[in-house]
Amino acid sequence: MNNAKRIRLIPLALAALSSLAAFAAQAGVADTAVHAKAAGIGLIVYPMGVKDVVTFTGSMPLGDAFLAAKADNPAVPTLTAMLLEAGTTRRDKFAISDTLDGIGAQLSFSPSAARIGIYGKSLKQDLPTVLDLLAEQLREPAFTAEELAKAKVQLEAALRQASDNPGAMARETMMLSLFPAGSVNAPAPREAMLKAVPQVTLEQIKAFHAKYYGPAHMTLVFAGDVDAKAIETAVAHGFNGWSGGVDYLRDAPARLPAKAAEHSIAMKDKASVSVFLGQATGLRYTDADYLPMTVGVDVLGSGFTGRLMAAVRAKEGLTYGIGGNLLGSDYMDGGLGISTTFAPELMDKGIASTRRELQRWWKDGITAEELDARKQAMVGSYQVGLGNTDGMSAAIIGTVERGVGLAWLDNYPQAIQSVTLQQVNGAIRKYVDPQKMVLVKAGTFKK
Repeated sequence: MNNAKRIRLIPLALAALSSLAAFAAQAGVADTAVHAKAAGIGLIVYPMGVKDVVTFTGSMPLGDAFLAAKADNPAVPTLTAMLLEAGTTRRDKFAISDTLDGIGAQLSFSPSAARIGIYGKSLKQDLPTVLDLLAEQLREPAFTAEELAKAKVQLEAALRQASDNPGAMARETMMLSLFPAGSVNAPAPREAMLKAVPQVTLEQIKAFHAKYYGPAHMTLVFAGDVDAKAIETAVAHGFNGWSGGVDYLRDAPARLPAKAAEHSIAMKDKASVSVFLGQATGLRYTDADYLPMTVGVDVLGSGFTGRLMAAVRAKEGLTYGIGGNLLGSDYMDGGLGISTTFAPELMDKGIASTRRELQRWWKDGITAEELDARKQAMVGSYQVGLGNTDGMSAAIIGTVERGVGLAWLDNYPQAIQSVTLQQVNGAIRKYVDPQKMVLVKAGTFKK
């Protein structure tokens, strides 16, 4: 980004932090946001008390693309997304970069199994230029043999690097153990990806793009110094005439039965062992038990205030970091995961300590004092997160992806405060069984 533009953006973005609290007190997110549609794309425009800066986030769902690709060639979706930033039929990637740098703007894509995520930020006056670039990259990627070859090298290098990372290997094994092959939470196995990458053709890339990319179920969220009519006009200018697109896939396959299992992945010359404990819960973000379970899991494993850090690190000194969280619940049935690392000579003791705290949490539940403290922390963190254009736009697009309305954002603090001790401890006992956890260890083990 151009340095002069950076200097202009930073103070403007910081000003939003102080002004949002007063603005939010006047009206809720659902009442303030403006909904519109342009060129088949859903638009949500949210004005905030920051001058001249606009952040936008977007989501283009991919339907069953990931699952279909796993049966054909699992590398196709990732390589297609990578090529979005490798040039268009009108200009190469260097020209695109020069245009963005020249106006101090940002534009990027973040693919996942469920959707293509979009992020952009610019001065208000430059937003039409950035949106035209976004449309060009999504609609008219060049898809050249030269860039595909480069993307293959990059992806293969990333996969091989991950293969040498104990944490990445342990997490992949855990996710494949917890979720059925028909779930977006079950990744394509790394070895299968490595075999698939060299076989991808331009014809497969183009066919995938034509089948799954389009505006039909796409959403763009704008936050900051926004003009809804001007944004509609800019989006229409770039995207008019584009068609196609698929909806989110939310039909989950039957959940795998909880079953204790242990996987050991031996790796040479690693200073520590990555350890994951996990279990499928069947919970989704929209389920009534999700918030109570979130509170309970936060008490167990959220940062330095969680029980796991207090016991396994602070008291016993067995690890530098340990935590637990709910995972994979946005689109399909999710799970619970605990992750940590231990020195090889401390691994057995560390795992025993982790299991002890998990068992105590499950058997005795959390206390009323822990519940009150966690509620305050969660609400405070949530409100701070909405204090800038990045946080607000991300929160809004999150409600779209999870299939909940914007009123959810306004009701969240009250919903957290209304969670009872009985609900939390009931959810813990209902969705977790410490005797049926999947344990994964990856690293260099003590002989």
